[in-house]
Order: sequence, then C-alpha cells, then structure tokens
Amino acid sequence: MEGRAEEGNIARMPSSAGVAVLNDDLEFWMTRFPAALKNIPIIYLAIPGSHDTMTYTIERRNDVGPDEPTVIRTLGRYCSFVAKPIILNWSITQRDDVKQQLNGGIRYLDLRVATKPRTKDIYFLHGLYGSEISKPLMEVADWLTSHANEIVILDFQHFYAFTDEDHHRFIERINQIFRGKLCPVSSRFDHITLQWLILKRYQVFVIYRNVYAHNYTGLWPSGLWRTIWPNTVRVDELIDFLNVELQNRSLDIAFVSQCLLTPDTPYVLKHLCGTLQRDLVPLCRKAILSWISQKRPGRGGLNIVIADFVSDNNFLFSKTVIQNNTKLLHNHPEAF
Repeated sequence: MEGRAEEGNIARMPSSAGVAVLNDDLEFWMTRFPAALKNIPIIYLAIPGSHDTMTYTIERRNDVGPDEPTVIRTLGRYCSFVAKPIILNWSITQRDDVKQQLNGGIRYLDLRVATKPRTKDIYFLHGLYGSEISKPLMEVADWLTSHANEIVILDFQHFYAFTDEDHHRFIERINQIFRGKLCPVSSRFDHITLQWLILKRYQVFVIYRNVYAHNYTGLWPSGLWRTIWPNTVRVDELIDFLNVELQNRSLDIAFVSQCLLTPDTPYVLKHLCGTLQRDLVPLCRKAILSWISQKRPGRGGLNIVIADFVSDNNFLFSKTVIQNNTKLLHNHPEAF
C-alpha cells in the first residue's frame, strides 16, 4: 500500500520538478526535500557519506593503532620520526570536522574505534589514534538538536582491542549521547521515510557491526546495511566493482557504495613522499562523480555513497549525490 502511494506522489509531480535544484542548501537538504521524496523509503534515496569520517582528529604524535599490522606498529614505536608521517599521510581521509561535514550535506558517517592499553577511554582511529569519541559524537548530537528535520547514519564499522566490558561501556555512552534520537531496529524499511522519521522524532541510525548489536533495540546489525570494500588502487577496477555490486544489490536493505581507492603497501612504498589526497583522490574524483551522475536512486539503485575528502571543490561530491534524487521526481514508477 505504502509503495503504491509513493508512486502516486511521484506521478503527480509537475514535469518541471525533474530539473529542481535539491542541493542549494546542503545544511538543510533533507528539511527542504519535496514532499514526494520525503515519503520514499530512505533505502531508495541517494545519501552522501564520508569515508573514515573522523580521521581529521588523528595527529602525527599519536600512537599507531591496532588496526595496523605488527610490523607497522613496531616501526611506529621505534622509528616514529620516519614512520608516523608516512602513516599519517595515507591515513587521513577527511580534513573538515564533523560539524562542517554535516553542514556540507554529509549524512552517513563511517567510524572505526579502538581502546588503548591502560585506559578505559575509547578513541577513533585509522592508522594512528584520533580523538576520544565523546566530543565529536556530542557535536553530532548537538547539531541534530538544531536541525530537527535532518537524520544522520552512524556506521561503527570496526572495533579494535574491544572486550565485552568495552562494548557495554561504549554502547551505554552512545545511548547517553543520542538519548531519544535513536531509530529502533526494524526488519523492513518500507515505512522508514524521512517523513516518518520526522513524525517519530528519530534522527539517528546506529549501525553496530558486531554481534553485540543483537542485544539492543537501537543498534542496527550489519546485515541490514550492506557495504563492500573495493580494495583497489585502480580506477577502472573500482568502477567495475561499483557497477557489479550495485547491479546485484538487495532491494530490501540499505546499500553503501564505497567510491574510493585504497593504497596497499606496494603502492605506499612507491610513493613514500606522497599523500592520499594528492596521489589517489584526484585519480578517483572525476571518475566517481561521472559514475554517480550516470546512476539513479530508487528501488535497486543508488543509496548511500561515500568518498574521501568530501569537502573538496566546495562539497561537489555531496551536491552531486543529493542532486541525483531529482531523477525520482520524473514520472517513472518502475523505480519503486
């Protein structure tokens, strides 16, 4: 019933709506969405996200994280003057803080966390440790409070050096920070539209990619938000990978397209003085913006799309993803 109502909404949109500009206010793009789009399940909308969102918090002086192989951690400890700058250059994927990213239209945050020896604190990390988790997450919560009709997806992808006690303490912290804002888990997304979320005053999805998710009604398990890592330094392989994965995506769950290149050890050794932003991102950017523009959201189409250095070119990545939703304003019910 709900799907047919959505199709009717799309069909009744005036023909000029197809050229509407949806990305002229990135800070409030969901708030300003046409009513027809607010009544489409969020798994059929194109939503921009940032890869390794919190890497702007890592610093050269910080310790090498447990996400790195033992040999790299050893180099970081005993040859830190040489090793840490190289790790830093290839680990930072975002320059802007989380509030700037949200103001730039980003609504999906890719997060990796770890503990440290001899402390109960939990930190963001990617190669090197970043900041303790509380301040950035509280900034997200405060931003949501002042943006009542916007939603954010927090995807906790990896947990390093976590005990059962660490998971329990971390989940309690998440519940404390986002109290009253968490969307409860559902096995279906049919009813989960922006309009429904606004009415329920739910603003946050927390994806917790660990078995602990099954113990909490506010933590979404991995199986409902599919994300596959391309793991390549070649643009042609990336585009082929994105096409195959999108073509085979499930129609009933959320789907993340990772539009990014990943340096492996041989690549870094050949570019010891290089950086991710200078060497790989420019190769990738033009190709992925073209790829996004050629695709469409809707049933079986684009959903969440993530990239590195999302603020480049005045958040052109966010603008491209958001604008893609205009294709849903055409009279094409088959999209659903």
